Amino acid sequence: MNGAAQPHGRTAARARGPLRRGRHYRAAVRLCVCAALVVSCRAGTDHERMGDRRYAEGAWLDALAEYRLAARQRRATPVLQTKLGLAALRAGALGEAVEAYRALAEQDPITRNEAVEGLVRAGRLATAARDVRALRLAVRALREVAPQRLGELGVGLALSLEQERAPGDEELILTAAAHAGRSGADSLLVAWAEVAVRSGRCDVAARGLEAVARRGAAGTGRGVRGALALCRIEEGRSALGDGRLVDAEAAFAAAIANGTPDSTARLAWLLIGDTRWAGGDSAGAAEAYESAIAGGDEASATVRRAEEQLRRLLGTPPDS
Repeated sequence: MNGAAQPHGRTAARARGPLRRGRHYRAAVRLCVCAALVVSCRAGTDHERMGDRRYAEGAWLDALAEYRLAARQRRATPVLQTKLGLAALRAGALGEAVEAYRALAEQDPITRNEAVEGLVRAGRLATAARDVRALRLAVRALREVAPQRLGELGVGLALSLEQERAPGDEELILTAAAHAGRSGADSLLVAWAEVAVRSGRCDVAARGLEAVARRGAAGTGRGVRGALALCRIEEGRSALGDGRLVDAEAAFAAAIANGTPDSTARLAWLLIGDTRWAGGDSAGAAEAYESAIAGGDEASATVRRAEEQLRRLLGTPPDS
């Protein structure tokens, strides 16, 4: 055989082994390099800086999205938390803004005051937007980190919570009132009483309202009278349900005597009509229903109900 002898059997296999291992090694190296490049590219995307650019352009939602990505890449610094909060406020993501400022308050005592200002601003915006979820988050956060600032949310706090009540709302309003000035506290107490009335705690609400009324706080008279009228309505309904017709009518009449608001007075007249009808006084019931209807808005549920009851009482067809 000419030339160098060719390896055979095990010798040949041993000779080819390094070549195969070399090919596998080179393939593995190529994969590692590609993976490293991908990781490098991802790590090289500075989402915080991109968020800064979008924020400067006024693209609040885009800025918020970039700051979110930055927070996922690494632990959010106080600066990034602040940027998250500001972008969320601008974008209307008020719940997220509250979470960012709450985290900021817990993360760095130095930036606590800035976080509290952000929470107050988020709470005010949530009140204006009737964003009850965000408002509750803001109130709870402020109660933990700066309860003395709760009063700054104003009467809107109680009015917003009234739209979607939950256990503990009354306590939140009372906490806010405790840290508000005298006039602010009186307004908050009136609003709290209205929430309490609708929660079935008229006895407690009435005592608070009467205390505010005795002090004669400026600007709260109409609200106090309206809330007391609601209390009388609830008392009358309870008496009517128990069959105490005399007590029921007296409570409804007391609600009307408060003179405000008109919607409550109409409701009281409607309920007086029901009470008199239950007692067999058809003429008196018809008179009460007519009082509930007189001058009222046809779109009002109370007016429509009074008209329906009056037709039933008189036996008048609906289309007549």
